[in-house]
Amino acid sequence: MWTAAPWPVRLWFVWAFALLAGTGLLLPQIIAFVDFSARAPFSLLGIFMMAELAAVLFGITVVMQRKRIGHRFAIGIAALAVPMLAGLPPALFQMQPAAANGWYAITVPLGLIISLLLVAALLRPSARAWFVED
Repeated sequence: MWTAAPWPVRLWFVWAFALLAGTGLLLPQIIAFVDFSARAPFSLLGIFMMAELAAVLFGITVVMQRKRIGHRFAIGIAALAVPMLAGLPPALFQMQPAAANGWYAITVPLGLIISLLLVAALLRPSARAWFVED
């Protein structure tokens, strides 16, 4: 029997698809950021972004299937607000230190609020009960 997702799961879907869209929009910057010389064929930022992209895509898939492991993935993806909002743009856009500090002052608290709100909402009994498949 199909039941509608509770509001915490719907809110998480909004966050996950926003994260996916943001990653897609920033992908050209991420590729341009990597130095493809023989000396440095990869970057830690590129590895982080590809791991984040894989986790978000897999997380969305298992949450849509209502798998129990999807609940854990949803909580993990909800915790990505701070690194994605605060850490990524200053590195990609090579912000000056003063601009980056201002960016951090705004986005770190915002990311913490988003993460805490999503994690607390996902820990509610209604959200936990929605993940029923083994």
